[in-house]
Amino acid sequence: MSYFYELPYVMADSMWINLELLLVTACISTIIFVLTKNEYVSLLSSAPVFYVTSLLQNTTTHLFFLLAAMVVQTAIIMTMQYQNQKKLIRIEEKQENTI
Repeated sequence: MSYFYELPYVMADSMWINLELLLVTACISTIIFVLTKNEYVSLLSSAPVFYVTSLLQNTTTHLFFLLAAMVVQTAIIMTMQYQNQKKLIRIEEKQENTI
């Protein structure tokens, strides 16, 4: 249980650094998603990327932030896929209208 009690102290000490690390992790994982076109690889790579960058910057991390990195990456992937589906629907409608 003490692991969960540490969370407020970790968040208070380095809140902006953790937000910056989440942004860097999201960027790297999004690049992986664009290159591989595989959302599972991108999603599963976000936690280790955050862990490594956090250890290099802070020398500490927390499970909550690893899960937050995965949630942020999931939101990015879902948004990208939604935008791609909207584009495909518009293209199909244009093709139907020209016929």
